[in-house]
Amino acid sequence: MEKTETAIRQIITKVTTLSPDVPGDADLYLDLGVASVHALELLTGLEEAFGVAVPDDEFVEATSINKLTAMMRSLMNEAEGESVSA
Repeated sequence: MEKTETAIRQIITKVTTLSPDVPGDADLYLDLGVASVHALELLTGLEEAFGVAVPDDEFVEATSINKLTAMMRSLMNEAEGESVSA
């Protein structure tokens, strides 16, 4: 497991009662029952841990650990590209 995914799993474990070893492709809301209040905490945790703003529309679409990991990698790459060109 790579660093971004590990960090996301730690955040999910911190804000929910889920184990850090849940399947990466399981839907956090439909399959695992993550409540909307936890989703807000998860969003805040991701932004704080990775130092990037997460657009609401992208966050809503990222319903699994695998999708969250891909989204955060993309956002971090975009942010890194912006800081290099600035």
